[in-house]
Amino acid sequence: MMSAVLAGCAGSSDNVNFLQYQCEMGKSFAVAYFPEQERATLRLSGQEFPMIQVPSGSGTRYILDDGSAETQNPLTLYTKGNDARLEYERVIYKYCKTN
Repeated sequence: MMSAVLAGCAGSSDNVNFLQYQCEMGKSFAVAYFPEQERATLRLSGQEFPMIQVPSGSGTRYILDDGSAETQNPLTLYTKGNDARLEYERVIYKYCKTN
């Protein structure tokens, strides 16, 4: 199912500025934000994932834009200022920062 989602965003990030996040344990990922559309594109391990903004108590939260419910979404990005936390299936990228 993940490959079908990725196929839909091929070529969507040409000429887009990605912010690079550095996390604990040497992990990293990049995100391009599109606030006007309440969307983002996450680049992780050579793949790109379309994300959609959803309500958050504090900061901003994005989930994978694959039509799944928020409670069972395999990919969640939390951001606040220059800080971020990424949850991808059972892997958590903590204490992530961008410059």
